[in-house]
Amino acid sequence: MSFKWFDWYSGLIGFFMALISLILGFVCSNPVDTYYCGLSISSPWFCFDLVSFYLVILILLLAVSLLFHVHKFSFIGLSMLSLSIVCSVLCCCCVHSFWFWCLYEMSILPLLLLLVLESPYSERYVASWYFLGYVVLSSLPMLLCLVYLSMYFGSFNFGCWSIFVVGLPISVRIVMVVLSVLFIVKVPLPPFHAWLPLVHAEATSSVSICLSGYIMKLGILGLCRICSPVLTEWVFTFEYLMFCLGASFFFFLGACFESDSKRWLALMSLSHILVACACLGVSEPGDVGLALLYCLGHGLSAGVMFTYLSVGYELVGSRNWLMLKSVCYGKYFNGVFVACLCTVMSLPPTVQFFCEVYVLFKVAQVSGFLLFFLAVYLFLSGLVPLILIGGLGTRHVVCRCVSEGVVYPFFSSVFLLIWCFALFLVF
Repeated sequence: MSFKWFDWYSGLIGFFMALISLILGFVCSNPVDTYYCGLSISSPWFCFDLVSFYLVILILLLAVSLLFHVHKFSFIGLSMLSLSIVCSVLCCCCVHSFWFWCLYEMSILPLLLLLVLESPYSERYVASWYFLGYVVLSSLPMLLCLVYLSMYFGSFNFGCWSIFVVGLPISVRIVMVVLSVLFIVKVPLPPFHAWLPLVHAEATSSVSICLSGYIMKLGILGLCRICSPVLTEWVFTFEYLMFCLGASFFFFLGACFESDSKRWLALMSLSHILVACACLGVSEPGDVGLALLYCLGHGLSAGVMFTYLSVGYELVGSRNWLMLKSVCYGKYFNGVFVACLCTVMSLPPTVQFFCEVYVLFKVAQVSGFLLFFLAVYLFLSGLVPLILIGGLGTRHVVCRCVSEGVVYPFFSSVFLLIWCFALFLVF
């Protein structure tokens, strides 16, 4: 009996890989220097520029990784994930304020439905209420703010709003600040972060990959595209950045005592996204692409770690770190596991490492006090996964055979790992 490495969906994987390679080759041969430059699509509704390019690449890579799990998805699960991915790609390229809002919400709602219908955990209904509250309470005010700004600027195309940035009245700036807070809730950043670890704990691995992979990044996208005139002076101020860095220390402390691997990764994901926000707070408007480049690396890191943890769940039947420690996966599995944690640590040559170095350089030009706290934050962000590597990489006491059900998730982890460590060659 012969062994097949891939099923019928191997053709889809090859197609998406060819598409990603084509986009990378086209953009690398035609670099985009301007912020709202239409590269391949230019219309009153859509624009493909440097900002959207990073997130589209991220979403497509995560979509390819999910194809390795497609044999486990139900028809509803596959349909909802496909709808979320398509809407997210369109949202990244959309410059029409109303359709941007619609696509944004349509990328989130299918994941909420999957949380209720397909999660095997008993507290999924509580988590879904948290998730629903986060969606409803922030979405309707966001729509009102976008309509107000569209009426003020006389256009629904927010790519044209940057023309009127100089001399904005205080009322418009306040609306932009409120809109920034709503995007911060959707990222989420402190003090609006409480819902994310709870939702991750009750969601399936595929929903967690989508949430930390690209849904969090759409909030950063909204901040970059719409709220950039008020980010430096009104939103990501010195005081707020210090508050976020202080909160991240508690995230790291909580991660050190967290036995649930998914909640651990959710806390680490919440902490690391602060680097993109610090970049928005200290960089010039032309450097917003750096924040999205960091989001690309962050999304791949979260995706590969959630994917590999799903392998451990299949083998152990538990998300507890002590149970995961008791399994000896073999040298190949251990090597991939250490490499996954290295992406969480932003170990070079990952894209996050180079972005963090650049952010440190920019922060040093603004404030030495903020530089010190950011340096301590980056040290702790690498120390927590390093401690975990030391604890889990030694003294395995039980050996289990690798089941056939974890082969494809393992290959999915390897696929994302290759991109995590190879993207620096492109960017």
